[in-house]
Amino acid sequence: MTSGGRDLSFRVVTGDQSTNEQVSHELIFKHFRKNKVEIATAVTMPFPFLMSLRDQALISEQMYENFQDACTNLVPVTRVVYDVLNELEKTFHPSLLKVLFSKTNLQAYPNLNKILRSFQNVSHEYKALLRTNGADTEEMPRVPSGGGKGNYGSSYQLPH
Repeated sequence: MTSGGRDLSFRVVTGDQSTNEQVSHELIFKHFRKNKVEIATAVTMPFPFLMSLRDQALISEQMYENFQDACTNLVPVTRVVYDVLNELEKTFHPSLLKVLFSKTNLQAYPNLNKILRSFQNVSHEYKALLRTNGADTEEMPRVPSGGGKGNYGSSYQLPH
């Protein structure tokens, strides 16, 4: 993505690319897992976070209602968000990052911008490592950050 916008770019990954994609996916997953507390702390109110997860079918209607009830019953929002992230970790897919770092969420929760940059740094460091090993980083998997709509394929990119 050279335009610097938030549009998503998806591509088919085959052969040697699938190994790079698996490694990149694993790095992004580990980074997600290590940053759940920071993400939970950045999300200070249930709307629009919970609603966007429900609307994108990342959590069920029942889970949404349970999490909403917890907020209503005075469980701190950050604790509820952490519990949501724990559930999402079990079935982690990069499409979660597209929703988490959507334009709407970034506006509602400005502290997510710093966390988004940390994901970008992981992506850039991995690309630099591949470059030193002679790999073609133009065919790298990409991590979404939001704003765009489209296929939730396994290739993903963070915005620059």
